[in-house]
Amino acid sequence: MASVHRLQGVARITGRMIARTGLHIGAGKDTVDIGGIDLPVIRHPHTREPYVPGSSLKGKLRFMLEWAFGHVRTDGRAWGFDARGGGQALDPEDPILRIFGSSIPRKDWESANKKDPGPTRLVVRDAFLDPDWVKTVEERGLALTEEKMEVSIDRIAGKALDGGLRRTERVVAGATFEIELAFRLYDTEDGGKRDRECLNWLVAGLGLLEQDALGGSGSRGYGRVSFEDLLVRLPDGSEQKIETRHRLNRFPTDVAPAIVRFAA
Repeated sequence: MASVHRLQGVARITGRMIARTGLHIGAGKDTVDIGGIDLPVIRHPHTREPYVPGSSLKGKLRFMLEWAFGHVRTDGRAWGFDARGGGQALDPEDPILRIFGSSIPRKDWESANKKDPGPTRLVVRDAFLDPDWVKTVEERGLALTEEKMEVSIDRIAGKALDGGLRRTERVVAGATFEIELAFRLYDTEDGGKRDRECLNWLVAGLGLLEQDALGGSGSRGYGRVSFEDLLVRLPDGSEQKIETRHRLNRFPTDVAPAIVRFAA
């Protein structure tokens, strides 16, 4: 069944992401430096300042929302990896497929006589450090990152295993990143209603991430973040502040929360 998707506009969410504990998003390493950092953070190639790739933020948001909706495949793949594998059913209203997109070919939707959910709605920009925060840190003679020693313990001897020491680089607690998320709103012959619901679920997902962790070693205290000064600008030019109410005690999967308000 052919689908009709008419772009109504783009909602833009901006704000700040604060690292409440040390944050590690790795860059990989091609060389071995004696006595150097074993696990460095990713840095901008020109400024050499650490940043958060949009793929890291988007990937963790998708992970959290897949679990919140109970859309977790039995084969461990991302929801929407293919049409039938992992116990997944085809549903054009699926919020995960609308927000994040899927790799299910259109022919599979057509063969099932269903409308495909259309293109990915969410675009997440790379998050760079707030220049004002960087200036304050540098004026105080402090560093943007820290080195943390990680140790693997010999369970019998009760001491560090041979080769069990590694140095991990982390962006320091308090680091402030500027974030920007763009959300495409389409009219899929419903006046755009479902996409507006999906935008609200996405914002609620930021609250889920605040309760979890971003980057590596989250279970060991790394990567706790919070989102502050969130502002959404809608296609009609109106702007709304998103206050702390987006941090919900219970994530609603049956009815989307009314966080972002749209004109009737």
